[in-house]
Amino acid sequence: MAGLAEFPRGLVTLEEWDALELDETRRWELVEGGIVITPRPRPLHQIVSKNLTRLLDEWRPASLVVLQEVEITVEARFPPTVRDPDLVVVNRGVVERNPVRVDASDVVLVIEIVSPGSRRTDRVMKPYEYAKAGIEHYWIVDLDADTDERFLAHVLREGTYQRVGALVGDRVRTAEPLALDFRLDELTLP
Repeated sequence: MAGLAEFPRGLVTLEEWDALELDETRRWELVEGGIVITPRPRPLHQIVSKNLTRLLDEWRPASLVVLQEVEITVEARFPPTVRDPDLVVVNRGVVERNPVRVDASDVVLVIEIVSPGSRRTDRVMKPYEYAKAGIEHYWIVDLDADTDERFLAHVLREGTYQRVGALVGDRVRTAEPLALDFRLDELTLP
């Protein structure tokens, strides 16, 4: 594990990022070459992640796979960006290759579950980065948001995300890349 005194000063390359031995009790991301530390998810966040993974697994075609705790190379050129989203959906072939991290071009859907302290990052910074990287689908789960903003599904059109899935009453309904229909409160059941 790298101590703070051992961290590189300034921006790092992907090679330097890969060489770091990082403390696994935290989440680490590389944002435009800068190292960002975020807290591990709280219990409710983990329950939402687990339940959403279960729902996605039930509804997904066999050609797609749902992954947790996998890094995405959003930008490989210097200064690089490597994100650690809550959930990622990829084609089965990506898993068979078993890469160190998933390239953004291999991502079908990325899902972020908003936590205290991540709202701006998940709602502003990451949509911009993911859109620029060409990730076609981006979903946000924000249980503390206003009623109609608690679940948002977006598709990339002409370089920006457009809202396509919605919370209708207490039901989440999406059509792409996966057709889902479930009650939002199913995500918080232990």
